[in-house]
Amino acid sequence: MVEQKQIRGAELRRAVLDATMRQIETVGIDQVRIAEVAAAAGVHETSIYRRWKTLPRLVADALVAYSTVEIPIPDTGSVRTDLTRFALALSRFVGTRLGAALVRSAVLQADDPEVIAARAEYWARRLAVAEQIVRRAKDRGEVTPETDPRLVVLALGGLIQMYDIQLGCGLSPEDLEKAVNMLVDGISPR
Repeated sequence: MVEQKQIRGAELRRAVLDATMRQIETVGIDQVRIAEVAAAAGVHETSIYRRWKTLPRLVADALVAYSTVEIPIPDTGSVRTDLTRFALALSRFVGTRLGAALVRSAVLQADDPEVIAARAEYWARRLAVAEQIVRRAKDRGEVTPETDPRLVVLALGGLIQMYDIQLGCGLSPEDLEKAVNMLVDGISPR
């Protein structure tokens, strides 16, 4: 009888998060099940419950890990360049099947407190990372001291989501650059 090697630590986390993302892509975010994730990752369900406690927390963690890779936070030393690169990466991501599903799930009404909490955790984590672009710009004096990093990121992200999800068409790279220029011009010191 062949004994299966037990996966632990970072290897377990990577296997489970990868399996979760494959499930999301295959069956959709609302149809992910821990049993299927565990089987695909080669781990026992209790390993998943021990680390993530609930399915919504697992899905949120997988999405954060995935979007961190797919939507990197640039640090070029220029807020205009950083926001443009961020906007282009976000627009590309939202234009994918998985990105669109994630954004749509954010606007769906949820009754489950765990789903609501996991969704809030996901967005809080992603916003905090993206806000670094504006915080660094504040430190460099590129934007006014009263500039709110969260509002800047939400204004840009909301515009992208509005075009992709509500209007059904993405912004062109040229229009994204125009939007970033308008935004940066509005928060730059005079």
